[in-house]
Amino acid sequence: MKQTKFLLGSIASLVLLSGCKSDPNVLLGYSANQLCSRHFISDEPIEFIKQRVIPEALGAVSGGLFIDVDSTTKQVSLSTQVDGMTLTRTSVFREGLGCTLLHDLTPAQLHAQTADLDFPAQTPSTPVEKALRDDISLASFFATNHKDYTWSDNTFAVAVMYKGQLVAQQYDAYHHGDSRMLSWSMAKTLTGLLTGLLVDQGKLSLHQPLRFGEHVVTVQNLMNMSSGVKWAETPDIHGYEDLAPMWYHTGDSVNYVSQLPKSYQPGSQFEYATGTTQLLSRALMDAAGGDIQTLNTLYQTHLFSPLGINNAIAEFDEAGNLRGGARMFLSVHDWLKVGQLFIDNGRWQGEQVVSETWLKEVMMSNGVDKHYGGQLWLNDMSFWLPKLPKDTVSLRGHRGQYVVIIPSKQLVVVRFGAYGAAVNQHIGLANKRVFKSVLNVIEQLEK
Repeated sequence: MKQTKFLLGSIASLVLLSGCKSDPNVLLGYSANQLCSRHFISDEPIEFIKQRVIPEALGAVSGGLFIDVDSTTKQVSLSTQVDGMTLTRTSVFREGLGCTLLHDLTPAQLHAQTADLDFPAQTPSTPVEKALRDDISLASFFATNHKDYTWSDNTFAVAVMYKGQLVAQQYDAYHHGDSRMLSWSMAKTLTGLLTGLLVDQGKLSLHQPLRFGEHVVTVQNLMNMSSGVKWAETPDIHGYEDLAPMWYHTGDSVNYVSQLPKSYQPGSQFEYATGTTQLLSRALMDAAGGDIQTLNTLYQTHLFSPLGINNAIAEFDEAGNLRGGARMFLSVHDWLKVGQLFIDNGRWQGEQVVSETWLKEVMMSNGVDKHYGGQLWLNDMSFWLPKLPKDTVSLRGHRGQYVVIIPSKQLVVVRFGAYGAAVNQHIGLANKRVFKSVLNVIEQLEK
């Protein structure tokens, strides 16, 4: 049995994830999940993850920290002492399903949940068409990588698709075009696309009412981030938040959100909430057939396969809920394909994957907020960057994941990394830097 064990002392840190600076359950759960997924899916070395992805989380753990990486059973456990007792959090990898953080189950019980499922064999994705150009520089995306982690944009990968072809790409030493990269909240847009597939198939409808506990919402309410659920994506003035407790205090994300109180009438206001997308993820599973097998078939066969995406991973929580608000893994080049789908009106190489109506009228049109459509960010950067085309839309994920799509320019730019703590405190400025770099790419393409 091949195991790698680390004993770490307390390390000084600036800022961790919002709202979980001192909660050991969150610190260990987040870190175990990150180490497991990024090592066993993204093939990132453990030392790289510790130093360039989660140093604040590890450093915020009081006292000693013990890390056990078992490469045979493919699971990661982190332990520390809390009030004289040992606290351990374990994340377990399952083939085809990525890593799941344990709460109430043992690794054997988790594996037993899906032992009889039949998943398609994972194979390399169909390569994107390349027309690489030496005259396109992506240096501005990597400009701060020489800085200390805390102050670095910490860029891992950038790739550009122009007129349907890969024209430029640049990577750090640990990533390449086939690296499967964690989406974080970019997964929300994939969940929106899956919803469109089920609507196209007649299994869901936009105005269909759905019940979650005492909440009654429509598919459209969920798509537009207007569920009515009282939710704190980041800490309020009292330090209360919902995101970390939903992921790291319970194994059933949908049940957590369903039990929250109502804050406003669904459809009446915009409230960005990962919990809302988790409700939408549950609606997808129910409409697809009610279990992991049928949902897996939906996204692998009906969304990914037509795009030539053959080894994507979508992760699930312990209760079997798709983590559609945060955690899907696609290669850098495959993320380009997803972006191109919006430029080509839902078609890929002549095949209609998602209806044009769904993309244009639901996902790319104003919802309750003018800057947010259907699980997709619209152009909210025009005030600071007036040269940015008005039809710019984007997928965005925690600490610096982006797919920027500009249909009028036939352009898709993907950027992956892990913003340092100081950078993440000023996310608006970091967003501006990325979109300025996109404008720089446009200037180079059109000169």
